[in-house]
Amino acid sequence: MRRETDPQSLKPFFEPREVVIVGARRSPGFGFILPLALQRQGWGDRLYLVNPAGGELHGLPVYVRISEVPGDPDLAVVIVPAEAVSGVLEELAARGIKNVVVESAGFAEVGKGGKELQERCREIARRRGLRVVGPNCVGVVNTENRFSTVEVVEEALTPGPVGVIAQSGVFGNILLDGLHQQGVFISKAVTLGNRMDVDECEVLEYLHADPQTKVIMMYLEGAAEGRRLVKTLRRVTADKPVLILKSGRTAKGREATASHTGSMSGEDELYEAVFRQTGAVRAETLEELVDLARVFSTQPLPRGNRLGIATSSGSLGALATDAAAEAGLVLPPLSPDTEGRIRAIAPRWMNVRNPLDVGPSGAYLPAMKALLEDPGIDMVLSIMVMPYAVFREFQLRGVSVHDFLGSAVGLRELAPEKPLVACSLGDRGFLEELDRSLGPGIPVITSPERASRALAALHRYRSFREKLR
Repeated sequence: MRRETDPQSLKPFFEPREVVIVGARRSPGFGFILPLALQRQGWGDRLYLVNPAGGELHGLPVYVRISEVPGDPDLAVVIVPAEAVSGVLEELAARGIKNVVVESAGFAEVGKGGKELQERCREIARRRGLRVVGPNCVGVVNTENRFSTVEVVEEALTPGPVGVIAQSGVFGNILLDGLHQQGVFISKAVTLGNRMDVDECEVLEYLHADPQTKVIMMYLEGAAEGRRLVKTLRRVTADKPVLILKSGRTAKGREATASHTGSMSGEDELYEAVFRQTGAVRAETLEELVDLARVFSTQPLPRGNRLGIATSSGSLGALATDAAAEAGLVLPPLSPDTEGRIRAIAPRWMNVRNPLDVGPSGAYLPAMKALLEDPGIDMVLSIMVMPYAVFREFQLRGVSVHDFLGSAVGLRELAPEKPLVACSLGDRGFLEELDRSLGPGIPVITSPERASRALAALHRYRSFREKLR
């Protein structure tokens, strides 16, 4: 039976007073790298290292025993062999350190012996009143105070609005290293591992109350407690979007999750029903999860499901239209005023309708502005592509994508209540310059279908919220 806990009991994991690293080491590994990373991030004066060998590491003293650690630490990061973890937990409890991240592997994920070892550690934690994240994880990140129990690239510590819950440790680490390159910046992140104590429901509740977190993205292998997950998701999604990538959709996938974090992932149809009923937004792929995070963290919720598409490629506009219709969006006719504005500047060959294929007319930005200001349009998808030969010619002549498109900064201000998503594909240099030109408030997605589905997800979530009122 799970004990009732206050989500704020997790606060020391993200805002510790001082930190002990048990298992600091001079040879390569987490125990060598983590103290260096924390020193670089400004935590060197609040850091204590423990190893039976004693001595000094990175200019800091190494204490032989946990009982010798001075100061007032309230968080420990444990990086010792699995067999030694139970003894370390007892020592930490005796020292009065109640919050522990166990990064060590070799527990339930390795079979019967590991499960028994994990149960022994769980019993100690409950008996001694410890809160434990892990084992088999890399712990937590808080960009607001630059605290992290795993080394991440400097750019990943740029504060943002997205909270991350990942059951897998290394997966979460890799995800954090790359999210900033795709325009997603995080507030806090937790990798749960085997969930010996702290589970996804407690972290959801914590991020629900966290003022820095506006959107929550999750990688889930299986629920620790199904009924509790349903109740928690209902509470959280009433206020904040929860985006979930769930593995174990197939029998073989479920076998893989069991051998990875010891999770029993359950039948996928059951999870699908849970997500639908609770308003959680499910991603089918990792790529889609990142798309959703970028769109949900930068765009407002739409008033309805009416989509306007402006495109410089008719075929990409058709693909986006198919995906939008399949996902429940509609493409209404343009209003008479919008149609008149566009016809006034459009060449004779241009079809003035929705989707609006402007081709090489040079009327792209005026068309975009007209769509954003159309009262019958709730959201806009802007598909901007350019052949590499044309892009290269512009570069050779010193003309940038920004010069070609004109100023897009004011687009967001024309209709701040309408989601605006861009789509492009092709040459990497063009995509990067387009992303810079549009700025962080207009995400660029490299697939018309994925862009349409992300906008449809915004609409579905808004509809769910409306039903709760």
